[in-house]
Amino acid sequence: MTRKFSPYSLVILSFIVLIFVGTILLTMPFSYTENNEVDFFDALFTATSAVTVTGLVVNDVSSVFTIYGKIILMILIQMGGLGLLTFSSAIILLISKKIGFHTKKIVAEGLNHVAKFDIYSHIKKVVFVVFVIEAVGALFLFGQFITEYDFFTAGFYAVFHSVSAFCNAGFGLLPNNLENYVFNPFVNFVIAFLIIFGGLGFAAIIEIYEFIRGKRRKISINTKFSSLITIILLILGTLLFFVLEYSNEATLANKNIFEKLLISFFHSTSLRTAGFNTIPLAGIGGATVLFCAIFMFIGASPGSTGSGVKTTTIGILFLGIKAALLNREYIEFSKRRISWRALNKASALTIIAMFYILTMIIIMAELEPDKDILKVAFELMSAFGTVGLSMGVTPHLTIASKVIIIFTMFLGRVGPLTIVLALSRDSRKGKYKYPKENILIG
Repeated sequence: MTRKFSPYSLVILSFIVLIFVGTILLTMPFSYTENNEVDFFDALFTATSAVTVTGLVVNDVSSVFTIYGKIILMILIQMGGLGLLTFSSAIILLISKKIGFHTKKIVAEGLNHVAKFDIYSHIKKVVFVVFVIEAVGALFLFGQFITEYDFFTAGFYAVFHSVSAFCNAGFGLLPNNLENYVFNPFVNFVIAFLIIFGGLGFAAIIEIYEFIRGKRRKISINTKFSSLITIILLILGTLLFFVLEYSNEATLANKNIFEKLLISFFHSTSLRTAGFNTIPLAGIGGATVLFCAIFMFIGASPGSTGSGVKTTTIGILFLGIKAALLNREYIEFSKRRISWRALNKASALTIIAMFYILTMIIIMAELEPDKDILKVAFELMSAFGTVGLSMGVTPHLTIASKVIIIFTMFLGRVGPLTIVLALSRDSRKGKYKYPKENILIG
């Protein structure tokens, strides 16, 4: 039956099924607290946000959902971060030790991994890496939470926030997210490094670990490239946030230098993929809103729990521009030649994403005439990058705008190209080629 569907279609279908199941579970009486009944639409919005590891909410998670509802959210985040197909394949491997070639192709697409016969080993490594990093993160966070809560609450909060951070979801169990820990370097750095590892990509983490252990002679070009872009964006984001908000009374003005740098680093880490915040974002300046929107649009690295157009996409575009400006025949990085096909794919993805975002901003500006267009655009970009940072606008949007946000979160998680390829036919070479002509550029 599954052979009738392309891998792209099944990846999309798996997320739809997971969202639907999550929606039903969140509308059950055991999921919400007394006098806080969750209707179908709010459950759909929350489930979509959890499965797409976004973090945008229309209800206060800490007060609306019971412990069972929060556990459901955590499971949805975990399965959404890894992908339902990866989970199911891991279970199949545990039971039967074997999966078919067609399933390999589907899982490989879900993980953005080359569909080679090492997919068995890759699935095992991915699942192992995810749970080990999340367990270590939870252990560190437990050390902080146990000083504030009872043993059970501290344990659950530690596990939930570790899963949410590594999966780049940004869901928190405190009413003001992580604002209580704005000056706590320990919590800031633990959450930040979980976000960085989750956004770096499963394959990259495995490669770096094997290289350090001496099991791998060298790191692949893809991992080098994505890691370099990630580091550049982290440094650039920290500096921009620090400079632009330095004198802003609503954010950094009254802090010392260390506190300003800590806040800037944390939000540089969080704003591309995760959605945690340690200061209220409603007061950030217009220039900061724009730079944050750009960073959210870029997002995480391929094969990670994050979304956006991806770090490597933007990196390839810059390399292509550099090659064009220097009149070079090839795109090059680290003494390797990058195919022009990669640039074409990066250009197509970026243009499709930009066209979609601009179209939705225009529509939402018409639907929300009483709201600041910058804040509306911020929420939409946060949804597309499945970031989850909010300027407080999302709960007050119209139903039509919330539907746009729901679809945008879904689009951002599965990827615009995945949907295009799922709807397109197989490529076929024609029997002839048309004559070549030039079109003037610039």
